[in-house]
Amino acid sequence: MDFPLFALTVVSISLSGVLAPGPLLAVTIAEGKRNRFAGLEVSLGHAMIEIPIILALYAFGRFVELGAWKSAISFAGGVVMLYLAYRELRGGGGEVKMRGVLSGVLMSALNPYFIIWWLTVGLTLVLLSMEFGMLGLIAFIILHEACDFGWLGFVSYFSGRLSELGGFERVLSYVSSAILIVFGAYFIVTSISTLHLYL
Repeated sequence: MDFPLFALTVVSISLSGVLAPGPLLAVTIAEGKRNRFAGLEVSLGHAMIEIPIILALYAFGRFVELGAWKSAISFAGGVVMLYLAYRELRGGGGEVKMRGVLSGVLMSALNPYFIIWWLTVGLTLVLLSMEFGMLGLIAFIILHEACDFGWLGFVSYFSGRLSELGGFERVLSYVSSAILIVFGAYFIVTSISTLHLYL
């Protein structure tokens, strides 16, 4: 995989997560009606949990010889993405009442799907970033967090108008699911096709 394709993959998969209706989006929309910049605060809290996880996963992948486990992790990441797509299409989300940076911290740390995502999908992306050394890690963090700050910042700023659009969250759910299905299938196929290299 070359660097432009890596960057596109990171942005696409990151957006599939942040676009999906869920606790972070719900609290951002709710808080955006009170504070237009609530999305940036939520994103900051989210990043405070995410960045240490990214660094820990990078260290894990850097110093532990994974071998065939890379294919297994990629396969698991693909399965998780397909499951999340299924869950989105069935209708996820829920009302969340919390504020500011703390909401971003708690909605991340206490969300089991967030942990599962990072141990599978996120770890796969971190392993991909290792192909480009420290540049890959830095690019991954910047691109991933930019998606969070950009989208949640946009949503909170225009929260009043967006909440008036009845089908808005459903459209986001379809877009997110489509991205998850495409990359989930790609991860699974790639993991199967590369498994023979370790056998």
